[in-house]
Amino acid sequence: MQKDLVSIIIPAFNRADVLAETMNSFLAQTYKQWECIIVDDGSTDDTETIVKNLSQKDSRFQFHKRPNNRAKGANACRNYGFEVSQGEFINWFDSDDIAAPGFLSEKVAMLQKDGTLDMAAGYGEVFYADGRPNLNVCPVDDYTNNEVENYILHDFCFYTNSPLWRKSYLLEKNEFFDENLHRGQEKDLHFRLVIKGIRYIRFKEFPLFYKRGDNKSISTQAGSSLKAKKSVFEFRDKQFQILKSIENPSKNKLNEYLFYRQATLYYDMIQTANAQERAEVYKHYFPKLKAMIGESHIDSSFGRKIRFGNWMLKLFKKGYKFFYFKQFDYRSF
Repeated sequence: MQKDLVSIIIPAFNRADVLAETMNSFLAQTYKQWECIIVDDGSTDDTETIVKNLSQKDSRFQFHKRPNNRAKGANACRNYGFEVSQGEFINWFDSDDIAAPGFLSEKVAMLQKDGTLDMAAGYGEVFYADGRPNLNVCPVDDYTNNEVENYILHDFCFYTNSPLWRKSYLLEKNEFFDENLHRGQEKDLHFRLVIKGIRYIRFKEFPLFYKRGDNKSISTQAGSSLKAKKSVFEFRDKQFQILKSIENPSKNKLNEYLFYRQATLYYDMIQTANAQERAEVYKHYFPKLKAMIGESHIDSSFGRKIRFGNWMLKLFKKGYKFFYFKQFDYRSF
C-alpha cells in the first residue's frame, strides 16, 4: 500500500465512445498522486486501444482484463481492481462520468486532516448532451439522527463515484461489491457499511463529479430489464435480512416500507417477464415476499391480500391494487 496514493478503479464494457473523456478528466486533476485502473469486462469495441494509447502517454493509467474465472459484470471488475490496487485510498468511478479538477484533492485533504475518518464523499451533477441544465444530485445526510432510516427513507446515499475510502477500512470491514447483483450494487455495499458504522465527511462547496444523463449512460439502458429488477429485489431482501438481525427504533417502519417496495416490484417483474420467466418469478420471488410478513410485525391480512393478487396475476396478469400499499411509503423525497 503506497502512502497518499489514490487508486481510481473504473470498470469498462464497450465504452470507447466516452472513456477517453473520463480518463482525460483525471489527467486534469490538481492532485497528482494517483493510479487509474481500468478493468475491461470483455469489450468488443476499441476500449482496449483507447486505454493503451493513453497509458503510453501517462503510465498512471493501467489496463486490466477481468479474469476468466470471475463472473462477468462491473462488480467483479470493481473488486478485481481493488485487489490489484496499490493506493492508500480507493475511489471507484463509472466509465462514462467526468471528474471535476478538484475531485481528488478536496477529498484527500479531508482524510489527511482527520485520521479518524473512514471516508470522504462529495456530490455531483447530472449533465445532458442536449443542453438541458445540469441536475444537482446532493443527498441529504442528516434528515433524522437515525442513519439506517436516513439511508432507506430519506435520500441519504453515496453514488459510486462519490466516496474516497481508506483502503484499510474496507479491508478491516471486509465488505466489497456483491458480484451477483446487476443493479443497486453501490446502495447494497454502502448500506452494509452504514450498518457497520462509517465515520465520514461530505464536501459540499461545489460538485466534484458529473454523471451522464443522456442515453449513453449504462444505467439508463439497463434499468428496465428483468435482470435488473431481480437484482433490486435481491438487494432489498438483503436489507430486510440485515434489519432482522439488528436493533433499530425504526425497524417496523423500515420493514413496512421495504414490503411496499418489494410488493410493487414483484408485480412489475411479472409484467416484464415472458411466460417462461414468469414461472421462475412466481416460484422464487413470491415466497420471499410472503416471508416478509411472517418474519416481521406486518399484519397477516396483507398476506391474504397478496396471495389473492398472485392468483389474479396468474389467471389474468392483473391485480396491481393487491400489491400496492401506499400507506407504507414513508419516504421524504
